[in-house]
Amino acid sequence: MPEKKPLNLPLARRTVLEAIGGFVAAGAIGGAYLLGARETTREWEDVGDRPLQLLCSRDDTANGQRRLLVDQWNEWHEHHQVEMVELPPIVDLQYSTIHAVLQAEDPDVDVVEIDVPWIAEFAAAGRLHPFEDPDTDGFLKRPLEAGRFDGELFALPFHTNVGMLYYRRGAESDYGQGVLSEKEASSIASWSDLRETIRWILKEDNDFGGGIAMQLASYEGFTVNVWEYLLANGIDVDGDNGMIDFGGRDAHGLLQDLAGDLHEEVKPGKSVILPGALQHNEDESLAAFQAWKTPFLRHWPQAVRTLEQCGAFATADSAAAFEVGVVPMPGGVLGGGSLAVSAYSKRKNVSRALIEFLAGPTSQQLLFERGGFAATRPEPYFDAIAQIANGIPASGSDCESIGGPRSEAEAMYEALTGEGPGQRPEVQRYTQFSRAFQDELHPSLGKDAAPDFSRLESRLEQAIEGK
Repeated sequence: MPEKKPLNLPLARRTVLEAIGGFVAAGAIGGAYLLGARETTREWEDVGDRPLQLLCSRDDTANGQRRLLVDQWNEWHEHHQVEMVELPPIVDLQYSTIHAVLQAEDPDVDVVEIDVPWIAEFAAAGRLHPFEDPDTDGFLKRPLEAGRFDGELFALPFHTNVGMLYYRRGAESDYGQGVLSEKEASSIASWSDLRETIRWILKEDNDFGGGIAMQLASYEGFTVNVWEYLLANGIDVDGDNGMIDFGGRDAHGLLQDLAGDLHEEVKPGKSVILPGALQHNEDESLAAFQAWKTPFLRHWPQAVRTLEQCGAFATADSAAAFEVGVVPMPGGVLGGGSLAVSAYSKRKNVSRALIEFLAGPTSQQLLFERGGFAATRPEPYFDAIAQIANGIPASGSDCESIGGPRSEAEAMYEALTGEGPGQRPEVQRYTQFSRAFQDELHPSLGKDAAPDFSRLESRLEQAIEGK
C-alpha cells in the first residue's frame, strides 16, 4: 500500500487488529500467507519429524513476543513445526554463527535472521534463496528495499530499527536540569543543532559529565554511531552503495570534529559526547543516561520501554518534572533484522510461508505493541497516532501507563520515512569493512589523535576486496 504521512487531525479509533479481523475470521493474514492453510500456488514440503529451524537473534522483549509468534505458528501447523534457535546478543557473534552455518551448507537450517548490511554479502555468495514473485505490498519502503541485491529480493524485514535521540521532556525547557520542551527538541535536525543545545546545557551549573551517551565501543555499534555522525554533518555518499570517500577533506575534517566532541571540554569535566562512550555498548550507554550522566541518549527504539518504567532513573536532586521524550536522531542509520531462506534448505516453500507470517500485518502489530520493536509496516504507527489523537493515554505519560499506545510512534515513523534513515555501505564484505573501520579509527579517537587517513582508506579497500 502507498505510504502516507500521519494526519494531524483526530482519527477514528480502529486498531489494525480490528481492521483485519474479518480476514482472520476467514482464515487469511495478508495477501500471501493463509492462516491455518497452505497457499495453493506453492506446495509445502513434508518436514517429517524434523522441525523447521529458525536461526535468529536473542529475544530480549519483556514478554518474549517473537517466540510467542513462533508458538502461534506451531499451534496452527501441527505438521510443520518450527524450532527457534536464539543466537548470542552480540552482533559480531551472530554474524560468525550464521556465516559458519551457511558456509557449511547446513541443510538443517531453514530460515536465518540477518542484519541488513549482511544481505548483500550472503546473497552475492549464493547463500540465500531469492523470493520469486513476492508480495511486497504494505511494507515501509526502506526496510523492504534493504532486502534486495542486484534487483532480486532475498529477505523480508522482520523488525526494523533506526537511531533515535532520547531526552528529558518538560512543559518548558530548563537547561540547568537538562530538560527540553517538545518544541525545542523537535527542532534538532542536525548535529550542529544538537551540539549547540548540548553546549547551552553543559554551561549551566549541573552534574552532567557529557552531553550525549552513545555506543562507541569497538564493535558494530561504533561503525553505526560514527556513520550517523558523518551523515548528520552532511558528508557526501555514493548514491549507488552508500560509501564515503575517506580520502577526501570532508571526511578528514568531520572525524577530527568527532574527536573534538569527545575530548574538548565545554566546562571542566564536561564534553559534548560523554568520553566513556568509547567503552559503551547499548546497555552501558542506556545506564549512563539513566544515571543522569548526560541529558541526551542515542539509542534504538526499543530503549523507550526501559526508560518509561517506574524507577527507570537514578534518584537525582532535580526539581524539574519530566517525561522521556524521543525524536529522530540526526543522520539516523537503518538497522533491524530481515528473514531469509537458506539456499541449502530442503523445505523452501514452507520456510517462505513462515517468513511471510512473521513479517505479516498481524505479527508486525504484535511486535510493535507488545514487543517494543519498530514495525516494518505503517499501520501500527497510524494506529498508535490515532489512539493518542483521540485521548487515549500514551505509554509513558506516567510510569503506570505502560502498555498504552506508543508515544514515540510518530517520531519513529518520521525517522523511517522522512529524509532518513541513512544506510551503511552496501558492500559484499560489509563485516570485514566494519572491522577494519573499527580497528583503524577507534584507537585514534580514544587517544584524541588524528587517524592515518591513507592507511584507513587502504584498509577499507582491502576489506571490500577480501584481501
